[in-house]
Amino acid sequence: MPSAVKGFQELLNVSAGRQEASYYLKGGSLINVLSGEIYLANIAIWQDKIAYVGKSEKMVGANTTVVDARGFYLCPALIEPHCHPWEIYNPVNLAEASLLRGITTIVCDNLFFFVYLGTKGFLKMMDLLDNLPARIYWMARVIHQSPDINEEHIFSIANLEELFSDPRIIKIGEINRWPLIVKGDYSLLEKIILASASHKGFEGHTAGCSYDHLNVIAAAGAESCHESITAEDVAQRLRLGFWTMLRHSSLRPDLPELLRAITEMRLPTNRMLFTTDGSRPSFIAREGLIDGMLRMAVRAGVNPVTALQMSTINPATYLGVEKDLGSIAPGRQADILLLPDLEEFTPHMVLSKGKIVAIDGKLSVELTAPDWGEMGFRTELPRSDLLSDPSLYGVPSSDEKVFPVINFVSAVITKQQDRLLKPRDGLLEREDDLLYCTLIDRFGKWVTNGFVSGLGQFEAIASTYNSSYNLLVLGMDRSSMALAASKVTEMNGGIVLVKNGHVSFRMPLKIGGMASVRSFSIIVSEMKYLEDEVRKCGYHYNDFFYTMLFLVCDFLPGLRITASGIIDVKKQQILVPAQKLLLY
Repeated sequence: MPSAVKGFQELLNVSAGRQEASYYLKGGSLINVLSGEIYLANIAIWQDKIAYVGKSEKMVGANTTVVDARGFYLCPALIEPHCHPWEIYNPVNLAEASLLRGITTIVCDNLFFFVYLGTKGFLKMMDLLDNLPARIYWMARVIHQSPDINEEHIFSIANLEELFSDPRIIKIGEINRWPLIVKGDYSLLEKIILASASHKGFEGHTAGCSYDHLNVIAAAGAESCHESITAEDVAQRLRLGFWTMLRHSSLRPDLPELLRAITEMRLPTNRMLFTTDGSRPSFIAREGLIDGMLRMAVRAGVNPVTALQMSTINPATYLGVEKDLGSIAPGRQADILLLPDLEEFTPHMVLSKGKIVAIDGKLSVELTAPDWGEMGFRTELPRSDLLSDPSLYGVPSSDEKVFPVINFVSAVITKQQDRLLKPRDGLLEREDDLLYCTLIDRFGKWVTNGFVSGLGQFEAIASTYNSSYNLLVLGMDRSSMALAASKVTEMNGGIVLVKNGHVSFRMPLKIGGMASVRSFSIIVSEMKYLEDEVRKCGYHYNDFFYTMLFLVCDFLPGLRITASGIIDVKKQQILVPAQKLLLY
């Protein structure tokens, strides 16, 4: 307590001009997101906090670092309120990309890390990431994205109680299985009540949710939703009390349509936020993160200060941290941008936690990644020699039969396409426009086989990058599929592409088979190469990585390949059951 009082006294001494400031930003145009004004002001910083905003220079001394801010706008640093830090990148290289774009606070989904590491391991990971110059908060999932036989153990009340006691857990993560809420599922409602008792609100994920069902989700206490795809969706969610996130991502680049809620419908923006959700590295390199959304919003006619409020004070208020973040005012954290203009929103300088962390697109601090392997990330997969049998990748049958093919009509949406297929050597043969499709349990206990159409014609690709964390294999040739699967296992998780009987591309994903340890720029180049290759093979949708991610899930419309088998999500029906597999 004495040290806390001393620090408090020092902050007030700087504010009153009795003590030297650490930094003094002089002569900039302050963007006051609290009042909506822009005016000339200076900012004094003591350690990691703003001590003074105004014209006084009494706190400038010999040891004060004075930053000439003339010609720049002084703006609160940006906040990303909803992201998934395992989209090939990991929290460290995402922080790298974010800081360079003026985002100093990131709210991350914990699902992948929590499932892999458990409660103790995830809490340890949070501790290690606290050393980053970016500020990371977390959303804690309370159920899996798709039903999992272990989820009641993983997401037990005891585990969640331990998580919710940590102030870095700021919300319940999105509940994409929202029909359970509508049905009044006891286990899920118990977890929502537990979170509420810990003062944790929860995020909605209401894709495909009718207005009447939105009422039920709102009644259950959902605070936000990021699934609007039209301006009317935005209006509906605002009317029912949701903080409404306008999303622009590699899978859902919806911002131009969503902005109509502001520019045409003239809806108030005080409960609107921006999010880039789970965008791909190549998309981020091309279009940016929240900074890119600001550019789009202003070009569409949104007032720049309004757009910045949606990126700063609005998310801070939604997250309950507005006393510390989201604005430039005394006592707040010194997370500040120096912007050359209010059109491009590319920061000249970024301050985070009271320190200069980036200047003109280059980091001025070092980002230290934890030892991911030491933390317990290992990719559980069958041995490579056990995956080398081509017959493992076929549908057994001695007779021709009508088979429910998974037909892609967008990057992630599928429909059932019944096809009469003929057997050969005890396995159904694909037709020219089809690919074999196999999902293998990472523990070697089951396999689901089928066919997909609409993705193009590539020889073979195998990947652990999918929302079930199992091994997904697609291709025209079963021998090449066996090769791709074996090579993925040999490199302990990742993505392998086979052409002409040889491996033509490999991307190691050493963090649980889902995320890379490489730098953001290397990840961008690797992903671009694979995207170009699959397009050459006829893939014509906007995001191949999301195609792989969601082919195995059961919360999007159409047919999916899962641990249960090939299922019709809407009918909740297993069309082709999974087969037991004894690889060991």
